[in-house]
Amino acid sequence: MDIWQILMTPFSLLLKLFCQVFNSYGIALFLFTVVVKIILFPLNLKGKKSMIKMNVVNEQIKEIQKRCGNDKERYNQEVQKFYTENNINPMGGCGWSMIPLFILWPLYAIIRRPLKYMMSLTEQATAAVANAVGMTGFIAGGSNELILGSMLNAENLGTAKAAVTAAGASAAGMFVINFDFFGIDLSKVPTWKFWEGGISWGSLGLFLLPVISAALSVFTMLVTQKTNQMNKDQAPPKMNLSLILMGPIMSLWIGFAMPAGMCIYWIANSALGMVQEVICGRLLRKDYEEAQKEMEEQAKKAKEAEKERRRIAAEKKAAAIAAGKDPKKQKQKKKQEPGVDKSASREGLRAYARGRAYDPNRYPVTPYHDPDGPAKPVEEEPKELTEEEKAILAESKPELIAAAEEAAVQPPADDSADDGDYEEAYAEDGEEQ
Repeated sequence: MDIWQILMTPFSLLLKLFCQVFNSYGIALFLFTVVVKIILFPLNLKGKKSMIKMNVVNEQIKEIQKRCGNDKERYNQEVQKFYTENNINPMGGCGWSMIPLFILWPLYAIIRRPLKYMMSLTEQATAAVANAVGMTGFIAGGSNELILGSMLNAENLGTAKAAVTAAGASAAGMFVINFDFFGIDLSKVPTWKFWEGGISWGSLGLFLLPVISAALSVFTMLVTQKTNQMNKDQAPPKMNLSLILMGPIMSLWIGFAMPAGMCIYWIANSALGMVQEVICGRLLRKDYEEAQKEMEEQAKKAKEAEKERRRIAAEKKAAAIAAGKDPKKQKQKKKQEPGVDKSASREGLRAYARGRAYDPNRYPVTPYHDPDGPAKPVEEEPKELTEEEKAILAESKPELIAAAEEAAVQPPADDSADDGDYEEAYAEDGEEQ
C-alpha cells in the first residue's frame, strides 16, 4: 500500500460505502461529490474572502498604472506600497483556492481505479482478476480498472476471489459494482459517433454526458462571475476568452477520453459548484460591502497623497525656474563652464603653460553604457509652469508663481564682467612672467 493509497483511504471507504448501500455507481459518485464539497467548503469560503480585496482594488491598481505610465519600476514600488498599507496578499486568494484542487486531483484516482482503492488489491492481484474473468491485454493503471470492475458479476466473483487468494493477496474487500445508471453503462468510454451500431438510449446517453459536463462548466463560470460582482453598479469582472473556453474543452476531453463515470463526477462537481458559489455570495455580502467602503476611503487618501505630491513637485519646479533665470546664478554658472577656468592650464608658477585656450574637456571620454540596461535619467531644464501647476500653487504658495513668471521674462546676464576678470587674470600673468 503506497502513501497515496493510505491518504485516500477515508475517501475510498466512503465511496465504497455508497456503492454497497445504494447499489449504483452513479448515485454513489454524486453523494461522494456532495460530501467532498461539504468538507472543502470552509477552504473555498476562505479563498473567496481572501480574493474579495483583490477584486475591489482593481480600480486603484489601474489608477496607479495611469499615474506611473511606462515607468515600470515606480509602478511596482507603488503597487507594493499599496498592498502593504492595505494589508493585502495578492497570492492569498490563489493559495486558498489551490488547496481544494490539490485534494480533488487525487480523488480522480479513486474513481479511475476502484480495484486498487476501494477493494485494496495490488497490481499482481488485479492482473490475476483480469485473467480470471477473461480480460486479455490488461494493463494496470489508467481507466482500465473501471472496465475490469464492470466485468465482475455474481457468477465470476468467486472465481476472481480465488485468483486473488492464489496471488497471495486478501480478497475480503472485493464486491460487485453496479455501473448501470438509468440505462447508461458508466464503465464505457463515450464516443461522438453514437450512431454507429444503431442508435439507442445507452449510446446517446454516453454522448450527452460529456456535452452536459461542458455546458455546466460554462454555467459555473457565469455564476462565479456574477457572485464576484461587488454591487449592481459595478461592472462584472472581465474574463479572458481562453479562460472561458478552457473549462468546456477540458470537460469534453475528459468526457470522451475516459469512462462515463468521470463525467458523472464532473457534472456533479459543476452543479454543486454553482450552488456553493451562490451560498458563498450570500454569506460574504457584508464582507463585500465593508471592503468596498474601506477601499473607497483608501482611494480618497490616495487622491490626497497624489495632490500633495503634485503640489511639492510644482513648488520645486517654480523654485528651480526662479533660480535658473537669475542673472547672478547664470554668471556663476558661466564662470564654471569648461574652458573658462583659469587654473585648468596652470603648471606650477606658469598660469597659462598649456595655452590660454586649453580645454581639458575638449575630447571627453564617453563612458560605456549598456544598450540593454536601464535607460539613463535625462535631466531637463525647468520649463514654464503649466496651468495645472499654477492652480496648485495658487492654493499653497502664490508668490512662487510671480517669482517664476518674473524670472522667465528676466533679460539674460551681461557677460561684460567676465571680460574684466579675464583682463585682470592676463595682467597677473604678465607680472609673473
